Amino acid sequence: MSVPDPLQNPGVGLFNWWSNAALRADLRRTLRLGLPLIGAQLLQIGNGLIDAIVAGRIGRGELAAGGIGGSLWFVVSLACIGLMAGLSPTLSRLIGDRRRAFVGAVFRQGLWLGLVTGLFALVVLLLVAANVHRFPFEPELPPLIRQYLVGASWSLPFFALVMAARNVCEATNLTRPVLLVTFMGLLVNVVASMGLGLGLWGLPELGLFGIGLATTLVNISMALALLLLLRGKRFARFELFARFDKPDWSQIGPMLSLSIPIFLGMLFEAGLFVATSVQMGMIGLVEAGAHQIAISATAFCFMLPLGMSFALTARIGRVAGLGRVAPVQLRIASGAVLTIGMAVMTASILILFRYQIASVYSADVELQHFAASLLILSAIFQLSDASQIMLIGALRGLHDTRVPMLINAFSYWVIAFGFGVFCAHVLELGAYGLWYGLITGLTVASLLLGLRLRNRLKLLAASGS
Repeated sequence: MSVPDPLQNPGVGLFNWWSNAALRADLRRTLRLGLPLIGAQLLQIGNGLIDAIVAGRIGRGELAAGGIGGSLWFVVSLACIGLMAGLSPTLSRLIGDRRRAFVGAVFRQGLWLGLVTGLFALVVLLLVAANVHRFPFEPELPPLIRQYLVGASWSLPFFALVMAARNVCEATNLTRPVLLVTFMGLLVNVVASMGLGLGLWGLPELGLFGIGLATTLVNISMALALLLLLRGKRFARFELFARFDKPDWSQIGPMLSLSIPIFLGMLFEAGLFVATSVQMGMIGLVEAGAHQIAISATAFCFMLPLGMSFALTARIGRVAGLGRVAPVQLRIASGAVLTIGMAVMTASILILFRYQIASVYSADVELQHFAASLLILSAIFQLSDASQIMLIGALRGLHDTRVPMLINAFSYWVIAFGFGVFCAHVLELGAYGLWYGLITGLTVASLLLGLRLRNRLKLLAASGS
């Protein structure tokens, strides 16, 4: 029995879940696209873990400085992630509209955008490194942080190219190369970080500068590997490297109109969690440590819905230009089932194994108990967080990024942070109050984004009628 193609079955509804063969088939398609992206996200976390282990072997100050330097690198790298994020929905729309002849030209403009973005991020991070002594750190930390940043900053242009190539893989539904290349990058990081950081295998012992330099080597190797793969047979029909094109702002501009709101939304989210961590530090040392444990576990779990969100953007982008709402609804349904299912799974793990998870991070009994209580709130947070990132992915596929950015700005800073600070300090709920704010803010974001998606689907249905 053949599986019905949802594009040939426009009567497929959003809620005919388990009895619908088209939905079951679409679940498999979404999983096939999303699982490699989830794996790649988890491997990226592995790179950070390796760097932390090597820095910890060097010394306590190096561990702290490496963590701060890595956080600064991540914030600046959001420019590369966010400003390249418009490439996937743009290419997906072209492929879905059967305009493959334009895919290569748009990709080449994406490379120009990535190069400019990466160079800009490089300059910004070098300026941060030059002025890190102005931050209110302990006196011994700024020189160590500077060492790491100087080594890692040169990775940013190559990281931007990695993001460009990754977006092409997502748009073309060929995501396994992303997983394979990211795994290769992890292996390179093991050798380079340990070799250059600790001076193993005859390599010079460069400390934190060596760990930062390893990050640069990882991104150089990943960029070269992905670009070589894009020249392979599976991507030949898109003529990605058919010719050399000069920068064309008539093509870069529309990408930026999608990407800038995505970048700002990422900054709002990153800023929220940084500000919450600062607030935790004002409450107490145990609270701050427990919060870092809960946030670390939350970030790891978030990689699952984040990978599905990337897949959903690409899959919806393929059918968004057809003017028919049913195929879009089908993809949203499969994305929702998978994303919420993953959130329920990770939430259950966080609740059932909260004490074991806390014990991995610290042997301090008081810290373990407090972290375990926050992990219960983290489990609740998973549902709202997964819902909002799934909805953001769907809206990106529909080329809707500006209103979601405004929704996130309101939900993150007015609701999540504002209400959290009120609960923590006015209602004197402490660390729990800040987490109540996070849960409330992400829940509000999910509701508002859901309403936005419903309105966009109504408009799409009206335009196709």
